[in-house]
Amino acid sequence: MSNGVLPAPRRAIVYALTGDSPVLQDTAVSAVEALVEHATATIVTVPTVVGDAHARLAHLDVRVLPVATDRFDPINYRDALRELESHAEQIDEIVLTGDGWFGPLDSFAAMLVRMDAVSADGWQAAEITGALDDSFPDQSHELRATPWAWFVARRSLLESPAWTEFWQKQPSLPRPAEHERTIASYLAANGGQRIEYAFPASEYPMRNAPAHVPDLLIEDGYPFLDRGIFTWYPTYLDRHAIIGAEILDVATAHGLDRDRAMAALARSTPPRTLNANAGLLEILPSRSVTPGPDTSSLRVAAVVYARDLPAFEQLCERLSHLPEGFDLIITTTDGRKAARIERYVESCQLGNGRLDVRVTPSKKGRDMADFFVGCHDLLLARNYDVLVKVHARNHTKKTLNAVRYFTRYQTENLLASREYVQNLLGQFASKPQLGVVFPPTMHIGFSILGSGWGGTRVKASAERYARRLGIHVPFEAVSPLAPYGGMWMCRPEALRLLSEARPGYADYSSKGRIKSFARVQERLVAHAAAEAGYYTQTVLTPEHAAISHTAIDYKVDQLFSTTRGYPVDAIPLIQSAGRMSGRGAFGLSRMYLTRNHPMLAAVAAPAYRAVHMAMHVKKLARRALEGAQERVRDYRGGY
Repeated sequence: MSNGVLPAPRRAIVYALTGDSPVLQDTAVSAVEALVEHATATIVTVPTVVGDAHARLAHLDVRVLPVATDRFDPINYRDALRELESHAEQIDEIVLTGDGWFGPLDSFAAMLVRMDAVSADGWQAAEITGALDDSFPDQSHELRATPWAWFVARRSLLESPAWTEFWQKQPSLPRPAEHERTIASYLAANGGQRIEYAFPASEYPMRNAPAHVPDLLIEDGYPFLDRGIFTWYPTYLDRHAIIGAEILDVATAHGLDRDRAMAALARSTPPRTLNANAGLLEILPSRSVTPGPDTSSLRVAAVVYARDLPAFEQLCERLSHLPEGFDLIITTTDGRKAARIERYVESCQLGNGRLDVRVTPSKKGRDMADFFVGCHDLLLARNYDVLVKVHARNHTKKTLNAVRYFTRYQTENLLASREYVQNLLGQFASKPQLGVVFPPTMHIGFSILGSGWGGTRVKASAERYARRLGIHVPFEAVSPLAPYGGMWMCRPEALRLLSEARPGYADYSSKGRIKSFARVQERLVAHAAAEAGYYTQTVLTPEHAAISHTAIDYKVDQLFSTTRGYPVDAIPLIQSAGRMSGRGAFGLSRMYLTRNHPMLAAVAAPAYRAVHMAMHVKKLARRALEGAQERVRDYRGGY
């Protein structure tokens, strides 16, 4: 050409889907839309689990290729390459990529123009050297194969014996997760092929720059953000000081739609992992309003379970911090309480609009039953943008200090002040895919951390119920991200799967189909929202953030006082000994046997189970007595 500019190559692009969700993500659709502009032919490989790819991509000139695997495997590229064989004469190069990244950040153009001028048999976007990052299968964070970022094979490589041999051997090659970083060395060693890199490893301080220092790459024009960063074992990121929130800030400055990215990750990442890796905790000002979108148009309703009237009267002070004109829906246990509640609310002038006091028949399930059954119309009608679920009930199983701090922690982190509530509602106004907000797991006066599922039976029930509802979001091995206090703010549509199941009051009884049904629902709130395409965020006031951090800082220091090195090394070692399943010498002896003498531990297991069962029966008997005493107090009119 007269101006010396080389013509753009005739480029075929193979975009592989991971298949970690049955729904094609919006981020993948936008990526394919951007890719089509740079391709003469585009193939999208679709694992069997993804059901809507054809419909979502129908507006694009792409070939949707179903593959036989449930999830991405490098052989998916081999299948696509076979589809392109009949068009070989019309193709100068083939790009192997996929939904393992968010982007393009800024655009592909700069990288493509620069590398089109580089003479080589092929090229990759970023060079990754050294061994694979660690895998943690026992912690539900196994390193698995994901679609490649960007590998380009030009005609000289496509016609080489080494290229053909690699794909013939590919199914038998070990460690599929490693193939993207080893293909270049394989081709060089077996065919003398030369592979160049748009972003060589020598220019960056880490061997795996896309994962460890992605901010440096992005500032240099790298058009991708590796989504795998946000799915890794959080303590591994902690070990390497990889701060997800800061990485997201850089990527957002270069065009990332952060809200859509979080929604995409929510569908495929355990909520607690995403909360940690993406830094989804907001500490919101209590005395000033942060600049943000207008929240005046949000339709807000408070749904309050009021069993304990003195506690309800205290809660009303917090409810008055909601925007003027909010609707107030209150459920309670009998007509006498309902009448007293109506009179009290009318005398308080809370600033509410409609007042609806409902008497519900539930004795089991408490606030959860009243929310999902007694107020199911609010969830299904979608007349509100945000629902505020709080409750006022007595707590007979905890000390006075624990109860007082529980009440403060739950209500203040949602309703601390008018300014705080406006800041919190601003989160919903500015983040369309934010579905649920609640305080982080409470750990002062409570021992939830480390046992958030509440036992293997509750987790098993949650898994069965999730399958029934069509929730595919991965579960956490230890504790789910959940509103353990039973208080949260949400978009009604975020809890669509839980509300459209239409549970009844009978489901909360001991004869219900799902054991511990209220606890199961509570622990599935974030998972249900994620499956519906919404992510969950935690919030704290500055005061509670200070209280929480100083307390947990000391506790973690004590817990790690007998181990060495980083938590990422110590935690798997400790977990390999299993749960204590009892206190003192009983629990420690079982852990010792499990870790050091697994065969002997198996022999002793029946005896341990018998002792543990006896301890459990004693605990249940004590709870039954406390429950009987509570019913007597209710019968005598004591609230």
